Amino acid sequence: MAKLIDFLKGFRWVTITCHPNADPDCLGSAYALESALNEHSPASRVTIYVPDGISSSSNKFAAYIGIEPSTEIPPETDVFALVDMPSLDQVPSVKAIVEEKGTPFALVDHHTKEKATFRRAAFSLVKTRSSTCEVLYGAIGRDIKEKKALEALLAGIIYDSRRFLIHPQTAVATASRIMRRGVEIQAVMETLFNDPDPSERMAKLKGASRVRLKRVGDWIIAFSNIGSFEGSVARALTDLGADLALVVSEDDGKVRLTGRSTEKFSKSTGLSLGGDVMQPLAVEFNGQGGGHPTAASANLTASPKEVLKAAEALIAKRLGVPTSAFKDILTKK
Repeated sequence: MAKLIDFLKGFRWVTITCHPNADPDCLGSAYALESALNEHSPASRVTIYVPDGISSSSNKFAAYIGIEPSTEIPPETDVFALVDMPSLDQVPSVKAIVEEKGTPFALVDHHTKEKATFRRAAFSLVKTRSSTCEVLYGAIGRDIKEKKALEALLAGIIYDSRRFLIHPQTAVATASRIMRRGVEIQAVMETLFNDPDPSERMAKLKGASRVRLKRVGDWIIAFSNIGSFEGSVARALTDLGADLALVVSEDDGKVRLTGRSTEKFSKSTGLSLGGDVMQPLAVEFNGQGGGHPTAASANLTASPKEVLKAAEALIAKRLGVPTSAFKDILTKK
């Protein structure tokens, strides 16, 4: 049996913890882990905890799989299993309990490691893969019997690999192994196709209308601001032609910065949005941040202007150029 399951079996109350605005990779890995524990440790009491709801992209998927997460932490919890997040800072409610009571936690993830959280984890399963679902299947796939759990893992792989564009070799191989166990990919993919609602479409259009463009060598970097759907707006800007997009939003004195880049930009420059931009910003501005090389975000205590200026400096440092090398591109005549 997998070491992860053996570790969690030693506890009575297991709370599988998702990051805020949980996406299909996070929910899929949480559900599959819950299924494996129910199968191999029936005495355990398992809860999937979602501190800030699920993302709009997860609604159809969650309904199909039948995931019923909780928005509260059971007071009896004696171990946490953090899935699809590199840092305790992303879940302040859990961090507070860990610090106050010394409650142990396991870490299951595929993002750039956040050193403090990684060192503190009682058990860690962190690998560079397309998704946490891919990491989890590689570790406990044989311990998962439920078809819905296998479907959940396949959905997470498809979603976070961007239909097998990210880490395609391992993502396709893992998806193939799951499908050979009787899972139909078409049925799973249909759960991931959600027509954007009007508010999301309007956010993308507003984000594009407010864009500021800068050029560094042959790279085009887009900056914009919006009130919601930051990830969708940032991805829309890279789809339009930006190599890197940073979108900022502000709410009640807090700033959220979301970044997306193309695979070509990430591989050519070596810049990781999670490790080189969001994590340093979280340290500088007393916040939480992290993510993938090509997709990451941070919640910070600062003004949007301060955050974007600091982000630009971090990008310039990683590219090995001064900030003066960033040249404005005229977008209005």
